[in-house]
Amino acid sequence: MADKNKLDNIYKTIVEHLGEEIFVCDGEGNVLFVNPASIEISEFETQDVIGRNMRDLMAEGYFSQSSTLTVLRERKPVSILQTTKSGNQVIATGIPIFDEKGNIELVITSSQDIHAVDKLLDTLDKQRQEIETLRRELSKSSEIDVTDPASLKIKDSLEKVASLDIPLLIYGESGTGKQVAARHVHFYSNRSEKPFVTVTCTDSDEEYLDKEIFGAEDSSLNGERRNIKQGKLDYANEGTLVINNISHLPMRLQSKLFNYIDKGTFTRYGGSQEVKSSARIIAVTGSDLKSMSKSGEFMKSLYYKLDTVPLSIPPLRNRIRDIPYLANQYISKYNAKYNAKKIFNKDALGVLTSHTWPGNLIELDKTVESAYIMSDGPVIKGSTVYDVIHGSTEQEESKYKVYCEDIIPLKEAKHQLEEQLVKRAYEIYKTTYKTAEALGVNQSTVSRILKKY
Repeated sequence: MADKNKLDNIYKTIVEHLGEEIFVCDGEGNVLFVNPASIEISEFETQDVIGRNMRDLMAEGYFSQSSTLTVLRERKPVSILQTTKSGNQVIATGIPIFDEKGNIELVITSSQDIHAVDKLLDTLDKQRQEIETLRRELSKSSEIDVTDPASLKIKDSLEKVASLDIPLLIYGESGTGKQVAARHVHFYSNRSEKPFVTVTCTDSDEEYLDKEIFGAEDSSLNGERRNIKQGKLDYANEGTLVINNISHLPMRLQSKLFNYIDKGTFTRYGGSQEVKSSARIIAVTGSDLKSMSKSGEFMKSLYYKLDTVPLSIPPLRNRIRDIPYLANQYISKYNAKYNAKKIFNKDALGVLTSHTWPGNLIELDKTVESAYIMSDGPVIKGSTVYDVIHGSTEQEESKYKVYCEDIIPLKEAKHQLEEQLVKRAYEIYKTTYKTAEALGVNQSTVSRILKKY
């Protein structure tokens, strides 16, 4: 009995603290209970209504119409618009509770001020508008705005294959915009409203990549799954999964990826049950996978599965006409960032166009920002751009040189460099996220290396 009383008190507390007006009437329409919100919304005292019939309350003008009486008449849930004695308008929803013989035993009615509902709808509408604005901005960020014939050709190819819903392999040097190309495909596909997920293959251990892509699970002795950790394939379900640097994917995981593309199912690390996903795979690489597949360094069947349509992003030096346009795009970005207004003169654009850009878009972006900062006036001159590109070359080369003082096994040298570089970066940036950004790797990679050493 004590447990029942405790449960009754819990129910009473919940109902009394709901923001909606709650009326409970018996099968004759007599009021049995009202919660505090009813007093606030309808502006009457409890003693005015408890024990009274809804017909009498309607006759006295407490309500313009009664959802309770409508429920008793129609014997089904109803929603109506009511006007209270104080002039407030509410949306009232009544629900019948039947006894074992099919008679209505209780009618529970919940009401909410229509102005509150309107306010909620306005808020939801604003949120929808904000989401749509963000979606358009994200879509715009995936657009490839180009003018060079070489770029226009690859853009046309990307848009043609977008609707085919097949696995893709995108080639290109570092910094050419392979990620932008992958996003462009996603937004032109029928998956554009679904998730766009990326994963980067590094020299991380095989177990880590397995868990990252396919997820992980622990299985009990009787075969039941427990402690499931979802992977990128789960998150990208019905959307697109971009696998960066796929040439670094270990051979065993290449086989798992091939089986997924072939069957649409995979097994998580530590698991045995097949998991379904319908993510579209877009692989990205700067390596010659064709040669790697011939030499046995990359799974030949996976290469053929991915490389159905050749998609190679040309380096910036092969699309010269894009350089002035892209440079001005970056200028607009930094005008907004630094709250200023600067432009390139003709000479500056000439210097930019004549450079070979071994670092492609990344180098161009960095150069534009440096020239932006170094220029004194609103016009960025050719001499400023030239100094940024050529003046610091020797200094930059010296800055990033690694010196060997002795002969040691290459594997040991790699371990030492990895340890020193990550530790040094972590001392400077203090967090694994900032360290990862500075080193150009995933945060999880930094965490793993710090834990390792």
